[in-house]
Amino acid sequence: MIRVTQGHESGIGLEIFIKSFLLLSSNEQSKFKLYCFQESLKLTLEKSKLVFDIQDDGIIIANTFLSCEWLNGDLPESTVSLNKALSDISEQEILLTLPTSKDQLIDDGIQRAGYTEFLRARYKCDLSMLFSSPNENYLLVTDHIPLIDVTKKINSKLIHKKVKLCLDNFKKYFYSFNEVVFSGLNPHCGENGLLGDKDSEINKAIQSLSKEYPITFKGPLSGDTLHLHYRDKNQLFVYMYHDQGLPVFKAKNHVVGLNITLGLPFLRMSVDHGTAFNLYGKNLANYLGCHYLLRCALKAL
Repeated sequence: MIRVTQGHESGIGLEIFIKSFLLLSSNEQSKFKLYCFQESLKLTLEKSKLVFDIQDDGIIIANTFLSCEWLNGDLPESTVSLNKALSDISEQEILLTLPTSKDQLIDDGIQRAGYTEFLRARYKCDLSMLFSSPNENYLLVTDHIPLIDVTKKINSKLIHKKVKLCLDNFKKYFYSFNEVVFSGLNPHCGENGLLGDKDSEINKAIQSLSKEYPITFKGPLSGDTLHLHYRDKNQLFVYMYHDQGLPVFKAKNHVVGLNITLGLPFLRMSVDHGTAFNLYGKNLANYLGCHYLLRCALKAL
């Protein structure tokens, strides 16, 4: 089963999911279950000018049935849908989370900075955040933390742990990497200490990983030239922080990319974009990224 949480009720998540879902075969559609608030889905469908009929266990849209878990509760809708899906999911299943805003994710009374942080706190485990497109894969060593804190967090043990989580888990659902390419942290990888010495921690991580995995490890390389070394999708590119890697990824792939959380008992994925509140209800959202998400989920199931 592929369990899908609704995301923010005033974002484009439900619109792009429904439009992508309708492109699947009936056999493929039977593998999905949507966790959502009935009124939120109803409003989205009306604004999308789709004909529908609400059932006790789902909804019929254009003669296509979508299994739904109808929800209610006082917490933000994103949190309610996520909590219910997590209570139902098994290790063999896949979790898809539609875009939301940070204020909608409340765990144990604490607002979390994103789905990854929510899941990290809930499962009390180390996780890696990976962005994947049809042709390339980017791992972030640090994710949703302020830039000022990045240098405090970066060390060889953290880098080793994040890469190991990625190498060990990505192949369970997709394919294996044969080369890992590391960015430096400082401009020009620190210029031998002239611009900082943190890049030595990356070298230490590479040395330790090389002893554990029979694949090629390359770097650290300057972030501005890293992708001159691109060859194929079997490479993993490792960036030290969020806004070092993602501007490149999104400029190259636009909305056709996956945000993948590795290290959980199950696979969690989402689209690589946000809520686009300005497009809500306009029936204009680009759903190609969500269609790619659903296709990848089916392949990984």
